[in-house]
Amino acid sequence: MRLLLSFLLFILFINPCKAQTIQGKVTDARTGEGIPFVSLSVVGTNTATITNENGEFTINVQKLPAKLRFGHVSYRLLETTIDKEEPVNIKLAPAAIDLNEVVIRPDEGRNLLRSALLNAREHINTLFFANAFYRQLTTTNNRPTEIHELFYDLSWNIKHVQGWTAKQSRFAEVIDPLKFSLNNQSFLTFSYAGYLFPDKKKRYASVKYLADYDIEIDRYIEQKDQDIAVITCKLKKTRKNQFYVNSTYYVGVKDQKIYRLENKIYNLPLDLSPALSFKFPPIVSTIATFNGDNSPIPVLESIATKVYLSLYANDRELNSVISSLLTVIKIDDQLKNQQFQNLNSNIKDKKVIESIKYDADFWRNNPIVKQTSLEDNFIKMMESKNAFGTMTNP
Repeated sequence: MRLLLSFLLFILFINPCKAQTIQGKVTDARTGEGIPFVSLSVVGTNTATITNENGEFTINVQKLPAKLRFGHVSYRLLETTIDKEEPVNIKLAPAAIDLNEVVIRPDEGRNLLRSALLNAREHINTLFFANAFYRQLTTTNNRPTEIHELFYDLSWNIKHVQGWTAKQSRFAEVIDPLKFSLNNQSFLTFSYAGYLFPDKKKRYASVKYLADYDIEIDRYIEQKDQDIAVITCKLKKTRKNQFYVNSTYYVGVKDQKIYRLENKIYNLPLDLSPALSFKFPPIVSTIATFNGDNSPIPVLESIATKVYLSLYANDRELNSVISSLLTVIKIDDQLKNQQFQNLNSNIKDKKVIESIKYDADFWRNNPIVKQTSLEDNFIKMMESKNAFGTMTNP
């Protein structure tokens, strides 16, 4: 009997519980609309994710019941316990926004933003290590033409992504000689969305160049522990075809941490093939979110980008949209012992993907971030034709 009991205990310890999956949607309690890029985490763990553009999410937990925390700078923080593997609808109440009784002093926004950047810069050499997931979808004339997904490990500090190591990947495309393909979008995601200290760039709102920008507080968002100031930064002088970035920072008034950074990028320099030409300059928007809980500085949570391109190719008009979403799944300091590839513009996403053996079972069982309906339909079509991992036209 004692041997049997010991054996059963041994089996329990060497076979951890199978992770359980929680899926659902986060909506605005007033309008019922999905809320994109809501941060959610499993309380008491380092496991986290964000909602997609429709407010949908998928997250794995070790066991149920599990307590989830939902946070967004424009909504009230919510914690709720989930006890079943059933789709859930999480409703967030908008945070109160009121400027009628607030007197904003001249340069108040500039001073608050400068303090937030200087406070973060004190930790500029602190590295964070994380598991992350990245999905990029390209559409041309409203037709999905290319998708690629990557699981990788990141080395990141408050300046930018330092290095990455690809773990699992897959890619599928529709072969069309006139479709547009951006072969280093992941580099652009890292470079143009995650920067807090682009001091070498004169066209960013950074500590060194704040005087070049008109900076003001657009509004305050009233949260439970502190107000969040929404600070807009617009470059004073621009020229035609000049690359520059206008930014909106969401900064905690009390703790002076940056919780969200939105960029509008103008005249992004892109190399085009001789067969392509711009009809209009590219339009680029990015949203980076950060988590300041239990950390003296902002910790990267997610980066979303959208690139709109209007092109001509052999007298044919092409309207392409390249959307990407990077999600930090888990902060893990143990990753610091591995090798990371340095970030540079010569990295080609397709070559990285081709260098990793495609594992169909891995992808079948890992819906880390729930797809939008457009992504979902395209992925299912590509899977039905065994397009993933083959790099060929289905």
